[in-house]
Amino acid sequence: MIVAVAGTALMAVSCSGKAAYNNEIGPGEKPETGHKGPKAVFIGDSITWQWTQSRDINKSKFDASIVLPSPLPSYMQDKGTAYHVTWHPWFFTDNGYMNKGVSGQRTDEMLARFQADVLAQDPSCVVIMGGTNDLAQGYSKEQILSNLKSMAEQAAAKDMKVVLCSVTPCNMEYSKLSPRAKGTHIKTLNTKIKEYAASKGFTYCDYFPALVADDGLSLKEEYCLYDRLHPNPDAYYLMEGIIKPIISDLLK
Repeated sequence: MIVAVAGTALMAVSCSGKAAYNNEIGPGEKPETGHKGPKAVFIGDSITWQWTQSRDINKSKFDASIVLPSPLPSYMQDKGTAYHVTWHPWFFTDNGYMNKGVSGQRTDEMLARFQADVLAQDPSCVVIMGGTNDLAQGYSKEQILSNLKSMAEQAAAKDMKVVLCSVTPCNMEYSKLSPRAKGTHIKTLNTKIKEYAASKGFTYCDYFPALVADDGLSLKEEYCLYDRLHPNPDAYYLMEGIIKPIISDLLK
């Protein structure tokens, strides 16, 4: 993940909103929101942004400890000095979703563009995932959760279905918080997100168990990109199998 330089003040905004929101649709009921935009907008950092990417990655970024399978996976092509990697842009185009991930962003930066990138798009559902860059730059879990709450409650106030996602595991230890190991902070943050979602009647999407290694903290080796932080395309297949039924159930 390209970590953005912290230059702006953290926008830890909270929203009072309703006491609870019901994401459930009763038998035979249809949502009467009249939203004119996409079925779902995904907002996040590089984990979301990368989902639709197709780009060349210089071979020098793949160090000797990363053993690539032979033959190469179908998502990776050898282009001499680089590997061309294709993630899953069709997951969004085929399902009527919109990707609003921005690489390197913290949750305060996501919140700052939430009106333009989510509310103005008028989706039926918003899928929110963020926090790993905040942790890397030393922001507290309480600040992160406050930003996530503000986005979720703004969307709910517009009758949008809200899905809050777990932060995915990673193998990098560059958190400015203590202890240094980032994975421990991710697990704690995910617990806070899950508890908040339950308290408001929002839906929680948990990618973590499908992606985490046996140590309970790291991203599984077979799902790692060269930086040991970002998921490779195979990991996104798993994530798609988790999130798509959630959105379908909310909007049916």
